[in-house]
Amino acid sequence: MTILHKLFVRGHARYTASPHAEDLAAFAHWLLERDYLSRYAQRLVFRAMHVLESFDLPPGSRWTCEQLDRAFHPFLHLLMYDHARHTWGVFLRSAGRLAPPQDHNPHASVLTAYRDFLIEVRGLAQTTIILHIAEVGALLRNALPSGQPLEQLTAPSIERHIRQRARGVTRRFLRTSIGCLRGFLRYCFDRHLIVTPLDLLDQPVCFRDEMPPRALDWPLIQKLLRSVDRTDRSGWRDFMMLHLMAHYGLRPSEVTRLTMDAIHWENRTLLVEQPKTRSWLTLPLMDETLDLLRRYLKEGRRPNGRGELFLAALAPYGLVSSSSVSQMFKSRAHKSGLPIAHASPYALRHSFAMRLFAGGVGIKVIGDLMGHGSLVSTSVYLRLQTDALREVALPVPTEVGTKGGAA
Repeated sequence: MTILHKLFVRGHARYTASPHAEDLAAFAHWLLERDYLSRYAQRLVFRAMHVLESFDLPPGSRWTCEQLDRAFHPFLHLLMYDHARHTWGVFLRSAGRLAPPQDHNPHASVLTAYRDFLIEVRGLAQTTIILHIAEVGALLRNALPSGQPLEQLTAPSIERHIRQRARGVTRRFLRTSIGCLRGFLRYCFDRHLIVTPLDLLDQPVCFRDEMPPRALDWPLIQKLLRSVDRTDRSGWRDFMMLHLMAHYGLRPSEVTRLTMDAIHWENRTLLVEQPKTRSWLTLPLMDETLDLLRRYLKEGRRPNGRGELFLAALAPYGLVSSSSVSQMFKSRAHKSGLPIAHASPYALRHSFAMRLFAGGVGIKVIGDLMGHGSLVSTSVYLRLQTDALREVALPVPTEVGTKGGAA
């Protein structure tokens, strides 16, 4: 019995008789291997068959991105065809049957060489490399709009780009952006890609504690947690992630890396990988958290063979990214109706630190619980709040000296 017979018990003849039956069978097998629900896989295979039979491309062909767009374009107004196009494209790519898109960037070779330099020489993390390449690419597009060679890069064109960039980002991020550009321009001069050193760029002045406190009041956080509907798996997953970030100060990247083995039930501890500092942190767990984790594993987590504690809500149920955690927080904050639309998941981490500080916990202990290697890093989370100012306010004189009298 073929995979199409198993997936379409009654209507398999329609699929096995298709000239693209072999492709459809491979697609169905690929979907089920990645834990797509049978009903959802049926819909995707049906839409793929509909498109394949309407497009003039022989079975088993190698596709291009342009052909993929043309094949699905007439059906994108229909339900789920957009996701079917994405999934079919991922399947083709995994099978080596999707040609990479043609890169029309005239500076693609320079960016590729610089990316290799950042990896092999500087040893930067992948997320940092992505940021560097994005900022450098924006500079080349704006300063050399017609694909001109790097030799035509000038200081005035770089300054114009920085002024334009400054309109859309914060001063702190602009400082980071200029740092990326300085590194690239120094790289170009050292390799004789430009004849004049252009890396002497002024950076905006930033102060470490210039921003207002990011912490939320603890009653607001409790209301946010209570507002999460835990009647479905997604609600349970979101609640559990928010609970861990609020009660233990975890970063989004740390929550997404938690595994089933990270919970030590007998020792009542949680082993946390900290990718930012490339270290591990062991945290004691409260009774409430242990009970919630047991309930989450029983009622909220979809049973499968993966070892991650938190998985995506939709098939193929892969890893949850840090950006997904940020989007989840924004969505849950909006649904709660609380005045926290300005906040981010990191507000929970700041609130954790401020709550400990207000409870009399020393800054060194707070830093240890948050995995900081320096007290300077911890001090960023303990910015002065308005309530603290009221406690140390000086009395205002009730009588003001008159002209010629005592002040």
